[in-house]
Amino acid sequence: MFFEEPKESKWACERCTFHNNLQSQTCEMCESIRPGVTHNPMVSESSPSTRNTRSDHGSYQTQGQTINDVAPKGPAFSRLVHKEKLKFSKTVEKKWYCQTCTLENSFEKSFCEVCNHPRPEKQLKPNRPPPPAIKDEKNSQCSPKLQRQTSANVETIRVDDEDKAIKKWTSIVSFCREAKLPFVDDSFQPNIGSLGKSSRSVRQWRRPYEIRTDNGIPWVVFRDPRPSDIMQGILGNCWLLSALAVLAEKPELLEKVMITRELCREGAYQVRLCKGGKWKIVLVDDLLPCNANGTLVYSQASRNQLWVPLIEKAVAKLYGSYESLVAGRAIEGLELLTGYPCESVMLKIRPGQAVDEPIDADLIWARLLTSKEAGFIMGASCGGDVDETEFSETYKNVGLQAQHAYSVLDVKAIEGHRLIRLRNPWGHCSWTGAWSDRSKEWTSELREQLMAHGAEEGVFWMSLEDMMQYFDCVDVCKVRPNWSEVRLEGKFPNGNMDFGSVSILHVFSPTDVDLTLFQTSDRGKELDSSSLADIMVGVYRTAEGASQPIPQSYVAHSLRKLRQSVGCNVFLETGTYLIVPTSLSPWHTEHHRSAPYFLTVHSSQPVFVDIVPAPMHTQADTLFLLCRKLGKRHEGIPGVTCYYLSKGISGLLIAAENRKEDMHLSLDCNCSESFNILSTRGCLVTFDVIPPLHRQIVMLLTQAEATEGYSVSHKLKFRTVANFRASSKSEIHRPDISLGLMALHDVLPL
Repeated sequence: MFFEEPKESKWACERCTFHNNLQSQTCEMCESIRPGVTHNPMVSESSPSTRNTRSDHGSYQTQGQTINDVAPKGPAFSRLVHKEKLKFSKTVEKKWYCQTCTLENSFEKSFCEVCNHPRPEKQLKPNRPPPPAIKDEKNSQCSPKLQRQTSANVETIRVDDEDKAIKKWTSIVSFCREAKLPFVDDSFQPNIGSLGKSSRSVRQWRRPYEIRTDNGIPWVVFRDPRPSDIMQGILGNCWLLSALAVLAEKPELLEKVMITRELCREGAYQVRLCKGGKWKIVLVDDLLPCNANGTLVYSQASRNQLWVPLIEKAVAKLYGSYESLVAGRAIEGLELLTGYPCESVMLKIRPGQAVDEPIDADLIWARLLTSKEAGFIMGASCGGDVDETEFSETYKNVGLQAQHAYSVLDVKAIEGHRLIRLRNPWGHCSWTGAWSDRSKEWTSELREQLMAHGAEEGVFWMSLEDMMQYFDCVDVCKVRPNWSEVRLEGKFPNGNMDFGSVSILHVFSPTDVDLTLFQTSDRGKELDSSSLADIMVGVYRTAEGASQPIPQSYVAHSLRKLRQSVGCNVFLETGTYLIVPTSLSPWHTEHHRSAPYFLTVHSSQPVFVDIVPAPMHTQADTLFLLCRKLGKRHEGIPGVTCYYLSKGISGLLIAAENRKEDMHLSLDCNCSESFNILSTRGCLVTFDVIPPLHRQIVMLLTQAEATEGYSVSHKLKFRTVANFRASSKSEIHRPDISLGLMALHDVLPL
């Protein structure tokens, strides 16, 4: 329990002005003697064995005796105690507190290790956040308890994870070696449960030295890995193999996935994966599924390399079975294998897909060019929505493979042409259209510049226009090993008076920030597309040091999508920001529950993050700021504004504010012509009365089925009413705003 000192139990130091506890005989900051007290080192300091401790009731004790019970014993005793004091002071490293970020630094450091703020000449009381408040069980809106996390360098975190994992691996291998037994993973056993429905072709599990090969090459984990090494098995897990092929363009990235990089005779291997934003060290054995002939059934790598089947097995273990790896998007694989922020650059609008932002060739080109210059890795999805055979043949006729992913090798603007170089990971089947190896567009000068070493099988150039015709999107993985990261676990709010959690971001110098919000993965579970919740993350300015975080102004937000993850990139100046994850799906269900989320913060400069419970109206406040900033306006009456926002939020958001001081606002909203839509209020036709100088989130619509298109439509009728008096709840809100909906739709003061 947090104990608060009474105000009268303090005394001010004459030297540094720090307010000390009444029981302290010397200043806790500068060690000056309290005025009017004869110096007694036994009172001000203690040896390690008699150090002062705080009891539950607030008094100070030393070895069971109160301070007042310890009396001076003369000069000899004082010298002895002073000697003990010097001994104790040598065992404690001297520290200083940064006044900017509150980090406790070693006194040998002249500048703060996080924010580079210089060490003050005098030790001052640190400007730390307010202490946690005592929770009032009768009041659910208690002051938040801070849980601070500091970002750390991406590579430092990886090395620390590897060091801890290797210690565990060494212990396992030593045990197996002493027992003269190979390692068998009992948490992912070689049986039908680990295979799932794809078990028909598997007849046995074999270790590498038992697997039949025709080349006689010894098995290794890595042998100069290349994208063309990957050979897909009977599983439809192209999303994972495509991501592996993109990583293989930079083998140093690929090798960081495998912690065990050398052949292990005991058959124990460790793989580092990032599931749903959270790093996992996955331990697997090398028993691999084989057919009756003793050859591998699932994915493998040429030249007897183990990195492909071992990573595939680790991912299968992570999601429950090999069958759980069927179907997915390449961006999911990139997030899983690297942990870096990823984004998709859409090249065309798929049938039934909502248009969140226009397809602009110039904007697409700029994003591809800057991504290449930044050293990011990219993969392109080809014909992802092609199912019919006749359309698949159209792709084959130009040398492309539908429902396949390619690696993006280069992006060049040359002599007015915008060209992209791609690789088919299979190592064959190349583009035959414009700018293909034998096309007439090539001049000898251009060929010398772009293909100085001649053509390569499976590698080709094509124009941006042709790429936008045949490819759906480009997935970009933002590889930045010199950045910092922090990973946070929280929960979304629900319709049962649980307001979820938010994060307070402390920025000490201008920094570029990438936020990624993950919801719980449904991979490996027998769930339909409706199991995906709508998710969004927003960034808002907030006051520093406030007991409860209140959003003050809108800064940035991600798209609101029914996807596994959404991301937001924003440049932030020095200050304090509120990060608010949002999901409206709990309000659409009968059984409200708080779903967990994972939030990753990647930043070019170190940051601090406090995780706190969200105040009741955080969602309503932030959604209103978002709608007022980016929404379109209905302004038919002076002093009254209605906002509506439909772009990029997979639905519709309608808000209204009544700035009149003496008039109520009567508002009818009709969204009944919308399609494939759910409403948080449970219906598509509502009526509300908003008092003077108040505002309200009137309607929130969300796309129902992620695999189908949707449409939103609304009609608003509003008027002002003088001397309004209501005789029943139905004259104020229809339908009534229940207790569970107040966090979203409550009428709030401006």
